[in-house]
Amino acid sequence: MAQKNKWVRGVVLGSALLLAPVGAWADKLTDLEQAFDAQQKSLQQLQQEMQRLRQERTTQQDEVTRRVMEVEKKAAEAAASSFQVGYDAWPGKGLTMKSPDGQHRVSIGGYVQMLTQVEAKEPDGLTAAEQDRHNPSTFKLHRVRLIVNGQIFKDYGFHVETQIADGTTRLEWAVGSYTYAPWAKMTFGQMRNHYGLEMGMATQDLDFASQRSLVSRALSPDLQLGLHLSGDLKQFVGLPLYYGVGIFNGCGRVDQCPGGIDNDGEKEYTGRFAVAPPMPFGNLTLGFNADYRKFDMKGSTNNKGANDIATKPVNGTFYHNFNPTSVTGVALAGSGFRINGERITSGGDLAFDFYPFFVKGEYHYAFQKREDLGAGGSSLDDLTMQGGYGTLGYWIFGNKKNGLVAAGRYEQLRIDDDGGKFNPTPGTTEQSTDIRAVTAGLTWHINPNIFLRGNYVYHNVSPHGNIAGMSDSNGGGEAHQGIAEVMLRF
Repeated sequence: MAQKNKWVRGVVLGSALLLAPVGAWADKLTDLEQAFDAQQKSLQQLQQEMQRLRQERTTQQDEVTRRVMEVEKKAAEAAASSFQVGYDAWPGKGLTMKSPDGQHRVSIGGYVQMLTQVEAKEPDGLTAAEQDRHNPSTFKLHRVRLIVNGQIFKDYGFHVETQIADGTTRLEWAVGSYTYAPWAKMTFGQMRNHYGLEMGMATQDLDFASQRSLVSRALSPDLQLGLHLSGDLKQFVGLPLYYGVGIFNGCGRVDQCPGGIDNDGEKEYTGRFAVAPPMPFGNLTLGFNADYRKFDMKGSTNNKGANDIATKPVNGTFYHNFNPTSVTGVALAGSGFRINGERITSGGDLAFDFYPFFVKGEYHYAFQKREDLGAGGSSLDDLTMQGGYGTLGYWIFGNKKNGLVAAGRYEQLRIDDDGGKFNPTPGTTEQSTDIRAVTAGLTWHINPNIFLRGNYVYHNVSPHGNIAGMSDSNGGGEAHQGIAEVMLRF
């Protein structure tokens, strides 16, 4: 800069010497030097002012950044000190409140299910007994459930589900759980997911309207109160392998057990294993089940088991009554079968999903004792109860978020004795019974929370007399039913 200033000054002075008169040379030189010095000072002042402004701007920017960071920090601290509340529209989530650290959560949801059953045959001409078993055409608020579930300290969970439809209020699910590891989870309370494929499915996830399959309702243990140990052994065996073993009262829901306690002191034991082997396409799950329970009335009419009727004693022994029902609750085995003693049930199931198709099926076989029900207190031949179902479904479009699915199911249940010739209880009309049913329908999932469903159900029962009075029964052992259903989940 100094060299440049000297050069400029030299040029100015040289020009002045060449152009100015000799007499005015000294004054002109002085004026030029003064003007140049003034410009230099002004330039320095401008540079200093610019530097000051830059420093002020930098200081202001730092202050704004500091204030923004302070606000963000305070907001984060406020969020960290309060629970987060939100709503997840996907079924089963509902309104959720959780702690910022993820250790605690409470969710409130549920569903409303209304169905319509169509009666195509008027009850005129039926006997009084048949009319008592006759299904009317009606709208029915089938299920209204309120569900509360969550977790405490991450490893502890709970699930409470109540039924408040059909003029009654009762407890469906009520469990607490502790998860030690993925392979060890202890659940205690009232539950049903300990035997069979369908019994492990939530009601709102079933493929057909109203109820589970005939064989599941007849032979799979339903809601029971007890303890259950389960887990996934994948980390030990290299593929998904689920196990579940449990011990239960065996008398059903808490409201079905007299006084809410075990009706006879005998316990029910269940076991289930399910494996998902690797497949070239689709997803396959195979399940294996076992159950042991004992129906023992102990000589008291108060010892009433799940869905069983205690009546007058036979030869001094009270008994349970076994009678399978249709999806709308009609008894299909006449007056039913008197049972007393041990029942051992085993079975298998599969679920194969290869979109747009899916296949499901179950088969179960049971031996049922009939102790002290024969002449002189003798035992009758054991009952053999066996049956299963197969379901084929096809997604016409979409999925459960938004889609239309068609499904069909064939099912069969046979009740006989192991003596080859049925030996009924004296004074009863018990005889071998064979029940076949076909169900077909469409389900339209409008969104994840709402679906509409229509099913046609056909029953063929032998002996024919057992079906008298059922919807649209032609008196020849056949019946036709129509069921429509709407489900709203929240």
